[in-house]
Amino acid sequence: MPKSIYDVIIIGSGPAGMTAAVYCARKGLKTMIIGKDIGGQVAKSGEIENYLGFGHSTGAELSANFHEHVKKFANIEHQHGALVKKISQKKNFIVTSKKNMEFEAKALIIASGRNPRQLGIPGEKEYKNKGVSYCDTCDAPIFRGKKTAVIGAGNSGLEAVISLAKICPQVYLLNINDKLNGDEMLQKKVQALKNVKILKKVQATEIIGDKFVSALKYQDIDSGNEKEIKVEGIFIEIGWIPSIDFDQLTKKNKKNEIIVDKQCRTNIQGIFAAGDITDIGYWQIIIAAGEGAKAALSAYQYLNKKK
Repeated sequence: MPKSIYDVIIIGSGPAGMTAAVYCARKGLKTMIIGKDIGGQVAKSGEIENYLGFGHSTGAELSANFHEHVKKFANIEHQHGALVKKISQKKNFIVTSKKNMEFEAKALIIASGRNPRQLGIPGEKEYKNKGVSYCDTCDAPIFRGKKTAVIGAGNSGLEAVISLAKICPQVYLLNINDKLNGDEMLQKKVQALKNVKILKKVQATEIIGDKFVSALKYQDIDSGNEKEIKVEGIFIEIGWIPSIDFDQLTKKNKKNEIIVDKQCRTNIQGIFAAGDITDIGYWQIIIAAGEGAKAALSAYQYLNKKK
């Protein structure tokens, strides 16, 4: 059984989770953060130009600043690198890690974010980390001087193309739609790149390789014809799914997002949720941070009433 009881346990160490931790600490709450990666998806982002007060930054820099801020508070404990297996409710809430460590708290804030969505095509699993990547910020330098492909034309896909085009002689952008989906500014940057070829209305069908990726097969949606391009790196940027396998308590919508009210309260008293894991929409760093603050203030109010 847990040795000590926390006021609040926060699951997730992205912008929502770390902001929630700061607000909880400032209210004098005994707080723990449990998270796999410091910064969450932000740490894997490229250039960031819309976070107020920073002008221009990178995901890694912004995450480091968040973490330094959190470390200033003595009443915040950390379980970095930990994965949560399940949460349960008894007198208080019990959080069980995948290493079967148990932590107890009077309130929970779930801010576990999202994971990359997979294509589910032949070769994807076999060549993961052998040419297949879901993070251009992490892996782009490995493919310097090589031909690469990006699948997905939302903001993350366009950002990946821009990053890869700086170091790769040829970058293919595969888009299932007829038009690009990302911000107009990003679209213009991509369309201006001479070493980028945009393939519209196509769908990836198979990743080919030996020990490492060597080619990508795709199908033209209109004609049904299948084609192949020679590439050594494939970046899959087709969206995200909620990282919520451990939670069997809160109510979800059809997208498996936690349903919250405007105070970040879930259907379970004492459990709050914030950031990309919820149904509020607009997956932005500044929104996640704001929702983390709201969740912390709501948790503080809940604990005061409970006393």
